[in-house]
Amino acid sequence: MLIRLILHCFLLCFISVVNCENQWQLKEKRIIKSAQAENRPIVAVFLGDDCPWSKKLRQEILDSPHFLEIINTEAILWINSLKQNEEEKSFIQKYKVQQCPVFLLLDPNGKEFARFDYIPLNVQGYTEMIVNQIENFQEICLALGREETDFDEQKWQELYQKAKELSIPCFYQVILERGLHKEKGNYFHLEKFATLLEKHKIKHPQVRKAKQQLLNRDSDNKFGMHFKVAVLEFQKISSRLKSKDRPEKALIPLLQYVHQFGKKDVENYWKGELMIAEFLYSNKFTLTALEHAEAAYLTSPEAAKLQIAETISFMKQSLK
Repeated sequence: MLIRLILHCFLLCFISVVNCENQWQLKEKRIIKSAQAENRPIVAVFLGDDCPWSKKLRQEILDSPHFLEIINTEAILWINSLKQNEEEKSFIQKYKVQQCPVFLLLDPNGKEFARFDYIPLNVQGYTEMIVNQIENFQEICLALGREETDFDEQKWQELYQKAKELSIPCFYQVILERGLHKEKGNYFHLEKFATLLEKHKIKHPQVRKAKQQLLNRDSDNKFGMHFKVAVLEFQKISSRLKSKDRPEKALIPLLQYVHQFGKKDVENYWKGELMIAEFLYSNKFTLTALEHAEAAYLTSPEAAKLQIAETISFMKQSLK
């Protein structure tokens, strides 16, 4: 009898511990099961137990009748208050929660497709942002699931921009690849070059190959691809300049563009000259900066002349 009683007590304690440790897992399973049954996404909100921003978010947004009404019609709301103790460690690691509060948008299977941290928005702002992300996700899923005979470049460019706002890279990568194969223009080829340039050095083989492919599609700079490539390279180099480097190093791509196309590119020439001027001025090469600023003024459209004139005036004043 005593042995039975001991075993019974041990079993109760064991079950209690397991339930305590897996409480969030059981709730997660119920949430995902409901989402699958209703084929609805999940809006998961992770709050810090002692976080003032989490308390503010709950009071001003999460408890709002308007927020609850809108979100509950679009998704399943799942609010979690985390103490970040050992019990919830695996939960936090699974969803890669590094700080609270944070919103995660999950598909009906519990896979993340978007996330954002606390933003100082009102109830209307939060509801619109969440609903827009859900609608964008659903639109992309439908588009990728269809076989289209005609490739609408404008539509796919818009889908690509929407996909870049999501937290899963596979969507925009798929759209990018489709665009590269089907576009007649240069949008997706420029995006490929920009993406590779962000990851690698300018002389990396993949970057150089993407650059050459892009420039070959617009060899005479009819669509301004040479200017856009020069700007991206300039931004890359200037952002990585070291204290020992000469600032002029960053200007090489823009100066090469100016030398090669110059005033033949009416739309972009003055923009290049102005970028050169502003960079030189920021690095205390004021006299040379003025020369390029004046060249920009002479070739700029009327709408831009006033602003450039003010820039020139400011540079001249700094020489006094």
